[in-house]
Amino acid sequence: MDDSLVSEYAEYNDAILLVIIAAAQVPEIASSLALRVAKEYDGDGTRTVGVISKIDQASADQKALAAVQALLLNQGSPKTADIPWVALIGQSVSIATAQSGSEISLETAWRAESESLKSILIGAPQSQLGRIALADDLAQLIRKRMKVRVPNLLSGLQGKSQIV
Repeated sequence: MDDSLVSEYAEYNDAILLVIIAAAQVPEIASSLALRVAKEYDGDGTRTVGVISKIDQASADQKALAAVQALLLNQGSPKTADIPWVALIGQSVSIATAQSGSEISLETAWRAESESLKSILIGAPQSQLGRIALADDLAQLIRKRMKVRVPNLLSGLQGKSQIV
């Protein structure tokens, strides 16, 4: 990872930061470089979303699954408490599910992913499972940021429209 490239984008206050970590690495998340970078540029977590990937590949690792469950239930490391987390299965699984039928839509594949995650992460909040949950979290984050930014934008434009 090129630190200067990450810094170039992460320093923008309007950038949304994704902390992506493989499920097998969640037990050591406190030492994650991605989490450290997100905390450096977004200390209060208002523009960061956490993504736990490859849940399917860690399904036999009880330590990793327990750590993932704790993270999703906001019982993980204190460093992760202010970040909303979403769990995903491997991308290839979703694509394969979408392509296995003749006319299966991507949305159907995403719903199948959510069902697979429910069977692996029993008891995890359903609102944090799958790509649909990720899209919902990102949309919510964008809406929150727009509510803050649009009034400032409009007040900044007031009076300037008369100049033009």
